[in-house]
Amino acid sequence: MAPFISGRDVLPAMIYGASEHAGISSLVVAGGISGLAVLFTFVAMAVRSPKFGNIHVIPYFISLLVANVVQAIATALSGKWVITGTVEDSTYCSIQGVLKNGGNFGMALWSFAMSVHVFVLLFLRKDMSNRLCALSLVVGWMLVGLVVAVGPLGIQTADRGPYFGPSGYWCWITVSYPREQFFMEYFYEFLSAGLSFILYTIVLLRVRGNLIVVGGKWSLRFVPRGERWQLALRRDNTDSSMIRVAARMVWHPVAYTVLILPVTVSRFVAFGGREVPFWATIVSDFIFNLQGVANVILLVSTRRLIPDTTLFPIFVARKEIDMVVPTGITPFLLSRPEESEKLADPSAALSDTVFVPPSQDDEKRVDDMSPTRTTTDRMSQEGALAACSVNSHTPMLYDEESQRVEFSLRR
Repeated sequence: MAPFISGRDVLPAMIYGASEHAGISSLVVAGGISGLAVLFTFVAMAVRSPKFGNIHVIPYFISLLVANVVQAIATALSGKWVITGTVEDSTYCSIQGVLKNGGNFGMALWSFAMSVHVFVLLFLRKDMSNRLCALSLVVGWMLVGLVVAVGPLGIQTADRGPYFGPSGYWCWITVSYPREQFFMEYFYEFLSAGLSFILYTIVLLRVRGNLIVVGGKWSLRFVPRGERWQLALRRDNTDSSMIRVAARMVWHPVAYTVLILPVTVSRFVAFGGREVPFWATIVSDFIFNLQGVANVILLVSTRRLIPDTTLFPIFVARKEIDMVVPTGITPFLLSRPEESEKLADPSAALSDTVFVPPSQDDEKRVDDMSPTRTTTDRMSQEGALAACSVNSHTPMLYDEESQRVEFSLRR
């Protein structure tokens, strides 16, 4: 364990001029806007908690917003440098460096954790237990603490000086640790943005019905624009809502990448030994400090689209999927747990199967399911009933007078 080093006689102080005062003040304002936006969101969620059932996207999003608050506080601490006109190494400076590193790494971590959870929820269509959700939250925040603590406690040396201290126009990981500046923050930010974009893209392809399993192998199925309506024939309301969710969630890694790209480019230019114009530093960091605002906007625009897993329809998977089938493919075909072995053994499944033909009441309810039923709906009724496998239930969900009604067809 390396001892704490006071670098006041080692690290040079940054003295602000008129332009520095104006530029850093704008960053403090940007951080304040993000922090207030997140805090307002917390208050709104506490007063009117959104009803997401047993979906655990919200705890991850809250963790992401907490990281945004930490980053905003770190940016606001630069207000002292604006007042004094000098960035000096001190305990206050070290605190700002710790908060900046922890907030930035936390945003990268929780952004990726949220994308993984959405992948599990919408691609694998599996739920997460409360215990596993709580465990992932604890482990995630412990990892944030570890990344922040490993620098001054394990990497810092007397020869190189303090790990956290003056770093340009504010305090962060000092220039004596260039590798750590990259691998303890920038690397994870780019890794999070890249992997999240890949996961969300796969989810979007899956829920649209483009990514399917044929003969135990994954295949891409693209449909001409004029025939895309066929993909929707066997989708239920949950499938359609999840397509909208996936399309909206793809913007999270896109927004994250757009916001971190300018500041990362400016940092890489500085790493290469070239001087970055002051205006470029301020503009890139101003954009970077708006992540809290961007996350709040995405949360508000997405929260009503997230489906409740307790209402997910359960389908029994078809054994074969024809790549040129004229009707659409419902992307989510799940087996009941107790029927998994029967599906693997067709003879066993048939031996225990009880065929119950649909009654006239069932058929009438299908006909009356939508008051404005179109010709396409009537034509697809046979295909919809065929999708209900033997000895299975297919909850069909729809909205009637703002209430979600559920009934089952048994065949």
